[in-house]
Formats: sequence, structure tokens, C-alpha cells
Amino acid sequence: MPARGEQTGDVAIPRRSLPPDVPLEPGEFTEVVLRGRLTDPAGGGRITAKAERFIGHRLGMSRWILLTSRRLLVVAPFPREGDWFDIVWDRREVTAAQGVKHGDVIRVQLATPGGPQVLRVSARIRSEASRFIKALRR
Repeated sequence: MPARGEQTGDVAIPRRSLPPDVPLEPGEFTEVVLRGRLTDPAGGGRITAKAERFIGHRLGMSRWILLTSRRLLVVAPFPREGDWFDIVWDRREVTAAQGVKHGDVIRVQLATPGGPQVLRVSARIRSEASRFIKALRR
């Protein structure tokens, strides 16, 4: 099996993927970009969240989460022109609690207009998760 970033026939395996080039409103800029999962603690993702907390590793697919100067955006899994985001909240209405590390996963409790949410990100991006929390606490 080739190492990451090496060629396999005609297809290169990327070292790391980049977020899609999503349109922002005029004057809006991106502050923090994360790759993680945002779920309702009482919703359908609660079983996966419990399993992740128990084993200490993320399971399933992650999404791009962007914190801009105005909004918190969750990019759709397969974004199309005009349908870029699954979730859009005004960032002034979102607050974050301190992150808690469980194995390779950092869990951040969020209070949002849609009710409580849990953000789960890889512990490898601890610095970005800290920037995300600090930005929402300002």
C-alpha cells in the first residue's frame, strides 16, 4: 500500500483534504476551520457519540465546520452550487463550553438556536478546537 501523498496509478492520495471553496457574504471572513461532527445529544447520533466516548476514537464521516466573522457554518457532505451548507447559525447566538478530551476525541458542548449540540473533533487538532472555543466566548 502506498504512503499518503504517493501516486497509485492515475490517482494521487492527498496528504490532507482542504475545505471546499464556499461562498461567503461580502465582508465576511473565515476565522476557524475544523473537521468534525456536530450532533444533537438527544438525536440520532447519540449512540455513535457514546461509542466514540467509550473507545476514544471518532467513528463515521466528519464535516467541514467553519466559524466566520458572522456565522457558524456546517458544510453539506456533497456541496452543490447554491446548496453549500446544512447548518447556518448566527455566531452571536452560539456559545461553547470548555472542551473535554476522551482518548483521541475532543467533545465541546455548544448552546445553539437549534438546542444543545455536541461538537466532536480529533485531538490532533487541539489548537484549532481551542481557537474555536475562544472565538465563541468573545
